[in-house]
Amino acid sequence: MRIEDPEGRTYHGRVGNMIYYSRHGKTYARRVSKSGTKKKKERTERQRALSRRFAAMQMLYEFFRRAVSPEIWRAAAREEGKMAHNAFHSANYGCVDGEGRMADAASFQFSAGVLLLPWDMAVEPLGGGRYRATWREEREGSTTAATDLLRAGVLYDSDPMSPLRAAAEGTRGDGGGKFRLDESKGPGAHVYLYFEREDGTAWSPSRHFRVE
Repeated sequence: MRIEDPEGRTYHGRVGNMIYYSRHGKTYARRVSKSGTKKKKERTERQRALSRRFAAMQMLYEFFRRAVSPEIWRAAAREEGKMAHNAFHSANYGCVDGEGRMADAASFQFSAGVLLLPWDMAVEPLGGGRYRATWREEREGSTTAATDLLRAGVLYDSDPMSPLRAAAEGTRGDGGGKFRLDESKGPGAHVYLYFEREDGTAWSPSRHFRVE
């Protein structure tokens, strides 16, 4: 930047963050760059994708905590010595892609815990959004009590990043139960069946089923 002085004086040296110097009888000034600062590098597409995925996982966990249960992943995290959101992220991070979308709903772990799932679980439609679940159980113990309650989680195709809890009834000892989906959400959903201890202190991992 050229400096005009009506009295024809010249300036040299630094004042504040400006350096003054003369060239060909004229005075100029330039700003001094701050020491230690580096030009910020443009983020790569991989870095942007990781940020989108992380933000989506944060949103997914928060929605789950509010709409389904804040306790399921807290209990699972205690077993692993982690925080609840970290346990949820570790289990489900690979299900979300770099655009922040649900890319692998079949691998999504809706629930986790110390209870065991029964054998030979199956689902059949009854019509009107109703379904019957069946299974086989011959064990009895702290991780397979007959009083364990059937639970159903769901990711609807119309909103696959919003985990919800479906109405369900039945106990492990019944050998079967029923659940109902919300038909207003549209056709197609991923259903996750799991069990909860009668006193609400423990859960099982979930088993995935695709329904149309």
